[in-house]
Formats: sequence, structure tokens, C-alpha cells
Amino acid sequence: MQDSNKSDYRNDSSFFDRLASLYKDMGLKPLLDWDKHLFFPKGRRTKSLLKVIEDANRTLAKSNKFLNKIKSRELACSDRAKSIPENATIRKEYIKCGKEMCEQKRGPYYYAYWKDHESKKLKKKYIGDHMPKDKE
Repeated sequence: MQDSNKSDYRNDSSFFDRLASLYKDMGLKPLLDWDKHLFFPKGRRTKSLLKVIEDANRTLAKSNKFLNKIKSRELACSDRAKSIPENATIRKEYIKCGKEMCEQKRGPYYYAYWKDHESKKLKKKYIGDHMPKDKE
């Protein structure tokens, strides 16, 4: 039926497998043939269900990677915010793009401002593109 070198999604204890076994128990035809090409509207390529699932798994992996990147940026912003003093004011700023021909504003980026007691000067520190939870 199926090559041994192909990954067999039917052996997973997933929702689809439970659904297929339910159909079999009821005496109905199998829901699908894993290697049979699926029908797509005119002009589109056809793929087997295994290929569709592999594509979905790749997309899911990319999505998880992107979400992990966002979480790490949020963590970095909260770590930078821990080093600013309590009397600091946090502002959201939009920065002009550094390219010559570009007029767009980038952001928002969060910066902390405070007055240093020793030098009596205004200090500024970049926090990041996420507002820290403890400073909201």
C-alpha cells in the first residue's frame, strides 16, 4: 500500500486517525486515500494529502520560529527596562528612516528619560519596540 520510507501519518494518534477509525467502525468507506491527489480548482496544481500535511507542518514551524523571535525581543526589552531608575519617564517615539530618499517613520520605539542627580543632565536609554509589562 505505502512505501516504508514515507512517513506514515496514519500511525499517529491524532484527531484524523481517530476520525478515520470511527468511520471504519461504522462500516463507511475510508475518508481519504493518503497518496491520491486532491482536487483543486481549475488552474491549480494537485497534491497528495501527505504533501499538504508536510507543507502545513513547514508553515507551522515557521510560525513557531516567528513567535519565538517576538517573545525573545519582548524579554530583551524587559531586561533593558530593569536597568532604568524608578523616576524615569517612558515615551513612545517614531524615528525617521535613515535612508536618504525615505520619508517614512519607523516605530514605535520606547525610550526612558530621567535626570541624573550627580551630573544634573537629562539621560536617555533605548528600551526597545515592546513596552515592558512592569512599566505600563
